[in-house]
Amino acid sequence: MFYNDPLDISTELWTKLLKDKKVTTEKDMEILSLVYRSKNHEMHASDIANKLNVSHWGTINLQIYHFSERVLAKTGVKPSWMKKNKKNWWHIPFLGCEKPRHFEWILRHELVTAFENILGSEEIEIISPDELMIDTSMPLTEGAASTVLVNRYERNKKARDACVAHYGNCCTICCFNFEQIYGAIGKNRIIVHHLVPQSSKQKEYVVDPVHDLRPVCPNCHLIIHSKIEPFMIEDVKKMIENYHKKE
Repeated sequence: MFYNDPLDISTELWTKLLKDKKVTTEKDMEILSLVYRSKNHEMHASDIANKLNVSHWGTINLQIYHFSERVLAKTGVKPSWMKKNKKNWWHIPFLGCEKPRHFEWILRHELVTAFENILGSEEIEIISPDELMIDTSMPLTEGAASTVLVNRYERNKKARDACVAHYGNCCTICCFNFEQIYGAIGKNRIIVHHLVPQSSKQKEYVVDPVHDLRPVCPNCHLIIHSKIEPFMIEDVKKMIENYHKKE
């Protein structure tokens, strides 16, 4: 089951709340930033406890409970679940996903963006094959820990955001929209494709968000980079058109 009740707290307000030491304590920030830095900004309480060397996940739940109380007291926001008297206090900073063996907390999108505003962290996104240069002089084996050296070409988050603001959150190729299909958890999940591979430039350069970038879904992005010389966006669009003609 997925819990995604809306909460009337904007990114700007979350940014202020995170900076307010009377609302967000050091322990709160430690938990929230750990979830923020995790894959897909999601973790379960027991894993958070292990990472922070806390003996029991209940301590993490209690910390989030008190944090959520302070957030509501400061903002005066009344979540929809309060009317039902469910009191899911974790649902203030997180969305929730019930899985077979544990319950996953997913940092709200507005809170993720607030962390980006404060920390200036770069966007977490899929790295395509053209953006990795593997040192083939090192043997690569499976089943054991090994080191792989790569060059990761830096991305400018402002350029990414400007691209999405111009073209929208739909895939340029197949028109897939994460938020329309998955709801709140899909908000802003679109990734950005560089029309000219960054690795071909081999140096820092000025990005034009409108002319150099396009929003695409991971599926189309995978096909674009499925050969050494990437497909053009028009090529992948043609593939989809040809498929529909056969139907």
